[in-house]
Amino acid sequence: MGVTFLHTADFHLGSPLRAVEAASESLAERLQRATHEALRRVIQVALDEDVDFVVVAGDLYDQQARSVYANEFLVNQFERLEDADIPCYVVHGNHDPLGAGAEKLPLPDNVHVFGADDVETVLYPNDDEPEARIMGQSYGSQWESNSLYYHYTPPDTAIPNIGLLHTGLNPDGRRYAPCGPSDLAQKQIDYWALGHIHTPRLVDGAPAAYAGIPQGRNIGETAIGGCLLVDVDAGGDPDIEFVPTSPIVWQEIVVDLGTASTDDDTPLRNLADAEGYLEERMLDLRVADQDSLTDTLPMPVAETDWMPEGFVCRWTLSGRGELSEALDEEATDVLANRLRERSSSASPFVWTESVRDYSAPPLPDLETLVESDEIISELVELSNEIRADDAARAALRARTGDVWEWRTDEEHEDVSEDRIALDEERLDDLIDRAVTRSIDELATRRDNAN
Repeated sequence: MGVTFLHTADFHLGSPLRAVEAASESLAERLQRATHEALRRVIQVALDEDVDFVVVAGDLYDQQARSVYANEFLVNQFERLEDADIPCYVVHGNHDPLGAGAEKLPLPDNVHVFGADDVETVLYPNDDEPEARIMGQSYGSQWESNSLYYHYTPPDTAIPNIGLLHTGLNPDGRRYAPCGPSDLAQKQIDYWALGHIHTPRLVDGAPAAYAGIPQGRNIGETAIGGCLLVDVDAGGDPDIEFVPTSPIVWQEIVVDLGTASTDDDTPLRNLADAEGYLEERMLDLRVADQDSLTDTLPMPVAETDWMPEGFVCRWTLSGRGELSEALDEEATDVLANRLRERSSSASPFVWTESVRDYSAPPLPDLETLVESDEIISELVELSNEIRADDAARAALRARTGDVWEWRTDEEHEDVSEDRIALDEERLDDLIDRAVTRSIDELATRRDNAN
């Protein structure tokens, strides 16, 4: 016997997207409603998939923005589930603890909110013919230092057991229901629906997952937002798919000046070069498909027609290059404003949150560095000695790590898929890279000290 349900968490209703300066009025409106639109999409997923029920693993509201408007919107969304005869099971977390106050408007009858005193159990669809057992406990206050998982003890395993838990999954933590994956694994729970971590992920070592936040709220939440569709049988491994929902996607894109170039393959040297290069990256985002946007997610992604309304980007310039010498705070502000002017009417939009400069000027050539710097000169001399010393080379080979597999020119056997062939030429290349990186680190520290 199995059930299909939707796992979601961390709505943070009332929390607008932050740190977007100089946005147009229409864009500001989009950003204001993004968290609500994401939740509307989550509920639509539940309706489209005709799930048995929905579980919400905490933080329905944002602590500083628990308003009548947010409450009314949540009620309206849960009523959509009620109209489709879909129950919803809810625990509250650290941002919306039960002790913070009652709902201004009552939730519909299809919603069961677990209390904060003890772990409660509810049978789906009813006590007479149960098909699943849902267990949960809400936070009573902002912090929960008790190991709540310990009391999730189902009476049997005849039907799927599902646990709702809002936790940082840190056994040494003292604020957010401390526990670890091994703690969850020892309980007879077929699926742990977790909340609190805003990045969707599976938990190693336990039948557990975080749904993540449906809509990221700032540049620190760059993961695609969404929810999880879960199929689980009693005693079986859960089948989990991620469904993207976020209308707006945050991106922090790092541009290495050491490799970035113009269309004619010349290094970026001035603001015009930088503007042209970043415009090309903006175009890449506009034409990206769903697979490329979700390919870094650590779980299967459901086939949907989701695409974001737009992107909010922070461009971080790093590495060493000629452009660095043309950059200062005023230059990055001008560059950000020029990029904004080119994104207002496009769809999907790409809005520049900021341009950050962490770059450095290019290094002088190695010969100049050796002549002018005693430490670098000694480093290069030492590397040359190592290249010519058979014993030193053998010692380096032993320290390259398990991923490398040494072979001589006479050995032609295939290297296993989880190893990389290491020969004399590649060892010289590794030495060159180590010297280059060491010189760059020395120069960077001196630049910072000055």
